Amino acid sequence: MLSYDANPVLAEAADVSRELARTRRVAARGTSPRAALAADAQQALEGRLQALYDDPESREIIDRALTERAATLRAAVTAWRATLAARELRQQAAAVATDAARDGRSLIQAEALLVATLHGRADRIEADRELALQDRLTTEEARDGALAALAAIRVREARAQLRRGLLLTGQMRAIIAEATPALTRGEPLLLLGETGGAKTALAEYLSRVELGSEPELVSGYGDITSSQLIGSHELRSDGGATVSVFVPGPLLRAMTEGRPVILDEVNAMPAEFLKRLNRILQLRPGQSFAVQENNGEAVEIAQGFAILATANEQTPHRYRGIDRMSAELVNRFGANSYRVHYPDAGLEYTDAPRENALLAAAAIADATGNVPLPTDDLERVARAAFISQQVFAGAHGEGFGRFVSTEREIDGRPGLEESVLAPRTLVAIVQKVAGSAGQVTLDHALSRFVDGVMHAEDRQVLSLILRSQGFLAGARAHAD
Repeated sequence: MLSYDANPVLAEAADVSRELARTRRVAARGTSPRAALAADAQQALEGRLQALYDDPESREIIDRALTERAATLRAAVTAWRATLAARELRQQAAAVATDAARDGRSLIQAEALLVATLHGRADRIEADRELALQDRLTTEEARDGALAALAAIRVREARAQLRRGLLLTGQMRAIIAEATPALTRGEPLLLLGETGGAKTALAEYLSRVELGSEPELVSGYGDITSSQLIGSHELRSDGGATVSVFVPGPLLRAMTEGRPVILDEVNAMPAEFLKRLNRILQLRPGQSFAVQENNGEAVEIAQGFAILATANEQTPHRYRGIDRMSAELVNRFGANSYRVHYPDAGLEYTDAPRENALLAAAAIADATGNVPLPTDDLERVARAAFISQQVFAGAHGEGFGRFVSTEREIDGRPGLEESVLAPRTLVAIVQKVAGSAGQVTLDHALSRFVDGVMHAEDRQVLSLILRSQGFLAGARAHAD
């Protein structure tokens, strides 16, 4: 297979084509001076491409490369269709379990057999997909090309997922598949994890996509009271008279309207409400709830109501204002407690952090899957983010000792106390760089991030992590 990097004709054709695609987008924006300049540049670039193709030797090289490229793309599309087919079969299997849960029963024998059959068919499709790639693409270069094309397709899919609010990694898909049947029965759900790990995004996805309702979202931070969550009496004017009217809060609205409620950072909520929550977590659709704030009047809980709570990890070194959740409260969630790990959790530092890299790429990709930052830069910043996340979480994997002082290791404390290149921080940084039209480099954006860290030792550790990936080479040392 011809290499676009090694062959000068193909390298030039590829460079001109990429610049032409970018120039056409600017030229199509109207009659501004920049659009006129772009139109002239477009004409010149089209002339360069035509000149390449007019040369017989160059044309033969380009035609051969296009033919090979077409075969590679066909193989990639076939493999992607197999991936989607296998995924659809697994979703059908999950739907069988969810439907049974809605009916409040276990799977009958026929359904259990159907679920096993669907998973078996998905396994066979995935195995055949790998064999087909090897059979159809006989060279290593062709297989690499197909994998690159599959990666571009995956980036486009991930971009669409992010725009819907959640990147569906393997971890997220597993939690969704297991949690949905319980939620349809109205059982409560608890999502635990470190900051920036997409716990709230996962709760919103479960509410909107799996349960099909817009959730009531209540943030645990601030001076929110139990009456604000459940409801309170307010004085209002009615026909010239002042009357007291009971106004339901978000929790009560969710109960009566049959919608989920998300209690975000539940362990930051007031103790008076958490005591009430112990009882509320035992309620299910079809049961009644006596509203103390409304003279004990009972309301019937509508089908579709469920409580989804998120909570940050409980550590003595971070998350100020958060109290330890009582064992009684945690037990109310039963087996519906899920720990949401950072992307790529469980990998060694020497492994490729594919989920962080996919997140970074999807956050800045255009509709065709084109990513404006160099692949090497994205891979390095993804690895830096992954390392910081594992250090922050206290994951003592291979290479961990490089970023933790002897004192902290003895104390069992993580190498980062308060700051981390969390997934949402990674997204914000690459979006800033990609949206700057070349005015902000990735190195500069990362330096800004480190400068904004309040904890002095964290600045040192984050600088060390970033330098290990080739960043901050010209920045001053953060040795406050």
